[in-house]
Amino acid sequence: MVSRRRLHKGCFDHIEHDWFVKHVQIDSEVLTKWLTCGVIFNRIFTPTTEGTPQGGIISPTLANATLDGMEKSVKEAYPNIPLGKGKVYHPKVNLIRYADDFIVTADNRETLEDIKTLLVDFLAQRGLTLSEEKTLITNISEGFDFLGFNVRKYSGKLLIKPAKKSLKKLTEKLHEVIFSNKAASQWSLIEKLNPVISGWGNYFRHVVSKKLFAKIDHILVGMLKRWAFRRHGNKSKGWVIDRYFTSENNRKWVFQGTRKVKDTKQAFTLKKMADIPIVRYVKIMKDANPFDPEWFDYFDARSRKASRVRCA
Repeated sequence: MVSRRRLHKGCFDHIEHDWFVKHVQIDSEVLTKWLTCGVIFNRIFTPTTEGTPQGGIISPTLANATLDGMEKSVKEAYPNIPLGKGKVYHPKVNLIRYADDFIVTADNRETLEDIKTLLVDFLAQRGLTLSEEKTLITNISEGFDFLGFNVRKYSGKLLIKPAKKSLKKLTEKLHEVIFSNKAASQWSLIEKLNPVISGWGNYFRHVVSKKLFAKIDHILVGMLKRWAFRRHGNKSKGWVIDRYFTSENNRKWVFQGTRKVKDTKQAFTLKKMADIPIVRYVKIMKDANPFDPEWFDYFDARSRKASRVRCA
């Protein structure tokens, strides 16, 4: 069983100042000035009596410090229980948090309901609440979304894939870039699209994404064909395809353009998401510290292994 939760949408805005000053390990006078300095927008001053204004350079750090200890409190409430004769009961309780988004795992629904009560109390001390509409308790066989990924077991096998919402956002972004540049040159459009393709692909390259990468390439070619046909309504489809697409290494539908730079033609080729290699991420040891000399050999070996994978 898995519980996927999110803090109230006003997380940054409602953190209790008194709790901040008492518990965050920083000079209390400086911290108080930070928290109560107010905000000026359009020449209008707004006092800050609670929370840390989003956009402030210190806000993410303070918000993270506020939620620090959440994992420890859950672990202490649900330790492993010795059963005798070398047997131990593992409640499978774990909490994974990224900013104000987190998931909790346990072996049954009742445990998750109890953990919810524990976390509600933990957050209440800090002036925070859970977002009920974004809090979900589900079986791992039904899956859940977290940080853009979908985590689910298929016939007992855990697979992590890009979430459908992530794919939808990407296709909308690609559509926006392409059709807001109807009059742009081909090389200019390629320059705008390549960072979008690389960024999304590199983010999801550590999970089960290969088939989806190929699907995105197919969708993108369809968008680019419509973009090209729209520009040359009086030309045949064959002429347009030959004008904007080429073949390369037995691969068709390569979107490639040229630009003249100092009497030489410079080629611009649209990146293929399917060319981004899938690299399985190896989980780091929980006690590893990159600043501790005792762990230098571990991180050196880890870096060399990752380098060999990339080269392959």
